[in-house]
Amino acid sequence: MFDFLIGSTVLSSLLAFVIVLIPAVIVHELGHFLAARATGITVLEFGIGFPPRVAKLFTWRETEFTLNLIPLGGFVRPFGEDMIQAVDEQDENAAESRDGLYSERAILKERGVDHPVSIYDVKPLPRIFFMAAGALANFIMAVVVFVFVGMIGMPQEVGQRFGLLELEPDSVFETAGFQSNDWIHSVDGIVPQSRDDLINIVREREGQTVVVGLRRQQADDNYRSATIDVTLSRELVTTWTALRAAVRVVMVMADTPGEQAGLQPDDRIMAADGVSFDAAFDPVLALQELTAERAGQPIVLSVMRAGEMLDLTITPRENPPVGEGRIGIQISGEITNPTNGVALVQAPQVDFVPQSFNESVAYGVAETTTVFRMIGELPSRIIQGATEPGETRIISVVGVSQLGGEILQDSLEENNFVVFLRFVALISIALGITNLLPIPALDGGRIVFAFIELVRGKPVSPEREGYVHMLGLVFLLSLGVLLIINDVMNPVTDLLP
Repeated sequence: MFDFLIGSTVLSSLLAFVIVLIPAVIVHELGHFLAARATGITVLEFGIGFPPRVAKLFTWRETEFTLNLIPLGGFVRPFGEDMIQAVDEQDENAAESRDGLYSERAILKERGVDHPVSIYDVKPLPRIFFMAAGALANFIMAVVVFVFVGMIGMPQEVGQRFGLLELEPDSVFETAGFQSNDWIHSVDGIVPQSRDDLINIVREREGQTVVVGLRRQQADDNYRSATIDVTLSRELVTTWTALRAAVRVVMVMADTPGEQAGLQPDDRIMAADGVSFDAAFDPVLALQELTAERAGQPIVLSVMRAGEMLDLTITPRENPPVGEGRIGIQISGEITNPTNGVALVQAPQVDFVPQSFNESVAYGVAETTTVFRMIGELPSRIIQGATEPGETRIISVVGVSQLGGEILQDSLEENNFVVFLRFVALISIALGITNLLPIPALDGGRIVFAFIELVRGKPVSPEREGYVHMLGLVFLLSLGVLLIINDVMNPVTDLLP
């Protein structure tokens, strides 16, 4: 249904903007609106986007709900706060005062409100609650989204998957319908729990045609789910059951025991001191543990190279340099057939398992708490230089849309939206925290002035506060423009692996 979005960066980014940012902004402003109702503050306008106004949607009680042209946020305009003015011509003509300004009080009187309550008529604590309610609504939204994620399904290991690294042309596997880089996930709907389990499933169905569920690499290098019908001939079953666990040598470092022993890239280590890795669930871990136990002692490795078995003697180092390991090779686990060169890799298969409502609520609260903790730890990680490239980059709404579009495309290809929903929750939290920063024009900056009034016992003059917020608004708009330019010229998606 949404295949047209796959591969369309612009369309997916626009859709992500609509799905991710606009709901988060509406929820944020709804939090302010509900808090205003709770504290008795009169609200003139609930605006989606920033002026100029596009349309007046409807009026509820004293509040106009409007759609505005600049889709970079939204606002709630309480009585007495003139940071944003956007009244239509009818209100302008009816409410014009003798000094040429438009009277909010006159506008409200026309709407039937004779005694409006200004934001500055309420005491500092209710005002702080009003200012913080938008962020609080975003945090609640994140919890709700995470709860929904839990109910859709939590990632859990459900078995093993097997990747076909290389298939010789016209080999029995290729003839059966497999391709290099296929990842086998199931056979007749059964998810194998181990290599032996996969072999038993195949052996029991010899001579039958089975449905193999797999992930297949596409021309753009992305993977998509697919199913193929495979007839399990005797030759195919024999080849499959002859698979053995091995350790593949990816790279050999210079001046290391691996180089001195004669190991080469693409060698398959089939056994160590005559003991094969078949019994080991993870052959890589088994070799690492063996070299640690036998440090300083010679080990005979049985190595398959170009169809020939070799015995190479290697002596692991006791105190290897950091990053080289005891024998100085980079390795990966494989399952291979020594006679025909078929090679597979084994990896955990993760699926999304739905949780109960109570479990989902616990997950939602825990995930939100984890995000807060990670954000709280970020300053110290920056100081320690422990952050990843791009982790501290500040992005604009364009950058958020770019990331959201990329994640949305992946979710469409996977037909699973858990990761995308997690992104929605993260953006909601980020929006809430950003608005609480003590920067003039943001909610956090306004909260600072309310605290000052609470401590001093009297408010800062509205003129001075308004001037400070105006400077803050100019700063934020200027920063926003710079960030948008940076995100356009250096897309944040370039930082993705």
